[in-house]
Amino acid sequence: MNSGKIQAVQEQEITLESNTAAIPFAVTDIRTRSAINCRRWMLHNDGSAIFDILEGGYYEANFGTSITSNTPGIVAVGLFANGTYVPGTRREVTIGAAGEWHTISFEKELAVCCKGDASITVNSLPTSTYFGGGTTVITDTQIPIIKGANFSIER
Repeated sequence: MNSGKIQAVQEQEITLESNTAAIPFAVTDIRTRSAINCRRWMLHNDGSAIFDILEGGYYEANFGTSITSNTPGIVAVGLFANGTYVPGTRREVTIGAAGEWHTISFEKELAVCCKGDASITVNSLPTSTYFGGGTTVITDTQIPIIKGANFSIER
């Protein structure tokens, strides 16, 4: 890869608006020249949750954060491309007590069609599904609180 990179952070603690909300990233702390807005392959504005990939190709996305909730239960996040969940990126943890922090992360390679583009976000996921013992159990997730989030996309 290594022909361009963008990395954004959300250092300050924030509570997401809902258990389906995208995580906004306050500051872009690394942006190579090839990832300068509207001129190359990437469009992202500070404070936005959306990373628009403007050129086809192969990309590597990396995400990590500390996560909790004001309510005990499950919190979950995943990567989305054009509003659709990207398989293999779901990360969820069970919060035993309000304010109990956990660390989660994922890495995922993405392919964007040669004549296409993609809007990439990291979103909270509304449900958790358990398939153990022949019984499927679907549980609503809690609204996440995140801090120290890092998200990067490398071409």
